[in-house]
Amino acid sequence: MLPHIEEDVPEFLLQRNTVAYCSQLHVKRTKSSLLLSRNLRFYEFRKKELVHHVDLKSTCLQKLAKELQAYSGPISSFLIRDDVADVSGDSTSYSMLHAAEELPLSIGKFVWLGEHIYVLLKCWQTLLVLQRPSEHGGSFKLIAQHDNVEEYRLVRGPIKYQAYVELHFSNGKRQRTNFQTAATGEVAALGTTAACSAAGFQRLLQRVHGARAELHTQRALTHQDFVRARDLNAFGAPGQRSPLLEEKQLLRRCGDVWTRICGNSLVLGTLLSNSAGSNRPSILHALRPLVRLPSGDGLNFTHRLYELPLQADCQPPEDYDELAQFWACQEQHSTSISWRLATNNAQLPPERSAVLLVRLQLEDLLKLEEQLQLLALYEIHGEFKRQLQLQLISLNVTELLEQPELHVPSFKPQTLHQDFLAVIMTQTAHCPLRLQFQSVAEQRQFEQLLESKLGLTGTTVKQESQHAFQPLDEEDFAFGNNCSSSSSSKHPRINLQRIFYNPQTQLLMLHNDPDQHWHIYAHSQSELCLLLRRLLRDLLQLHCNVTLLELHKDECSVPGNAALLLESALRDELQARSQLLQLQPPRTQLTANEALKRVHQLEMSSDLLVTVINSQNQPQSL
Repeated sequence: MLPHIEEDVPEFLLQRNTVAYCSQLHVKRTKSSLLLSRNLRFYEFRKKELVHHVDLKSTCLQKLAKELQAYSGPISSFLIRDDVADVSGDSTSYSMLHAAEELPLSIGKFVWLGEHIYVLLKCWQTLLVLQRPSEHGGSFKLIAQHDNVEEYRLVRGPIKYQAYVELHFSNGKRQRTNFQTAATGEVAALGTTAACSAAGFQRLLQRVHGARAELHTQRALTHQDFVRARDLNAFGAPGQRSPLLEEKQLLRRCGDVWTRICGNSLVLGTLLSNSAGSNRPSILHALRPLVRLPSGDGLNFTHRLYELPLQADCQPPEDYDELAQFWACQEQHSTSISWRLATNNAQLPPERSAVLLVRLQLEDLLKLEEQLQLLALYEIHGEFKRQLQLQLISLNVTELLEQPELHVPSFKPQTLHQDFLAVIMTQTAHCPLRLQFQSVAEQRQFEQLLESKLGLTGTTVKQESQHAFQPLDEEDFAFGNNCSSSSSSKHPRINLQRIFYNPQTQLLMLHNDPDQHWHIYAHSQSELCLLLRRLLRDLLQLHCNVTLLELHKDECSVPGNAALLLESALRDELQARSQLLQLQPPRTQLTANEALKRVHQLEMSSDLLVTVINSQNQPQSL
């Protein structure tokens, strides 16, 4: 027995009184063994495991049952003949094997269009055609059975590179087939007219298949051309987006892109710098982000540019390595928070840097299952206006939204500036208030009021401000001068900044200790004005001495729709009162308390709006 047959077929089926014939089947880099038993059963095994099988007792092979039981010939065409087995020695050749046409049993294979596999089982002059199933463990399907078949061979068919099977019968007739028609139990002589009509139908069918394949190919090519044209329109020519950024890109990204979730918004931020030097001064114009999805759909977003803090000499940072270290340092509280909104029409001068912030709505990202591409677009004006782009990040929004608590602003020393920029990006109203107390204790009392009533959490930011170098005068060397006062004035002074933040209401307040400035950030101008009135009322209740109180009127003006807001608030208050009066007598104490609490809240809102409208035409003296 051949070794590869013994590896697949179980040992109890390899007995000489059980097996009649066996062969190997190779299909797509996998091999298995086919076996015809003497009890008219056909098997396919692979590694001792039964793959497919069929019972042939109901076929025309039943007439040859006695011949199969008495068959004593070779069970494979690859076994050496008995007359040369003793004299072969170690050398073998093809002439020592049995000729396939001399054996009464044979097993062949026919594949149609790379999908349908047929097994041709020939026993003497009887041919059975079995279709191999695609699923594991299925049974062979009997397709056709023919008698008086002398031989069969593969011939060229009408389809290019696809063979047909030609059957030669003992009466001299021939039949060319691909086993795609219905099976016939007996051989019927096909007339000339029927053969011609079948061949013509096959040719028409193949033309339809060819036209359909060509249509699919043209669709794929058209789609590729459309995608290529869309990318060219969005990103420019390939020569303008070379991977060598240090050669072609003037815009550089320093550090990674960081993400923050503030309320119902997602903020993306990164540091961008213009690498153009004095030898090639180029201003980057129209610096803006581009949010792109692989499907081509767009998202609504807003963006801002914030300038970096200036140095002690009021010059921008020049060393780009220090800028990268600024974002990567573990103690960001060593740098003062002095961000300002860029007002130069989205321009980035040479050797200057800015922080690009992009705000997206979370409701637009909930059903997003694809990655989000963030790019930075900018223009270079010269003889010709060129638009370039820089890839910033490919963001997986699904993974980010699975753990939103990791992206909430915490104002830790490692992410202090990033959290501050993310929060003010989500605020639309800003008001600077200068408030100076007579003593530090009174200021601390006011800060405790903010933490207790408004739910704000304070974070301290320290910075050592160094004095600039100045030449010494002659009076500094004079005897008897107060050296202690002059030397003490040259020591670095510690500037304090405190950040007050409420995660629920997204209210943010920044206090600069040297100048006694309070920067207040809120969602809207109405909310900001109501908050200022509340702070002024609380200052009166604290009984503390305020030496200076200045408010920038332009930054906190009465909104133009204050009357409409008052009308809406009065309608809500009237509806709440009517619902409270319509409660039935068998009401619970909890329901009544909730309704009364809502009426009081609406009363407070309408009263504050009335106060704002009354003070609109009055001069404000603080």
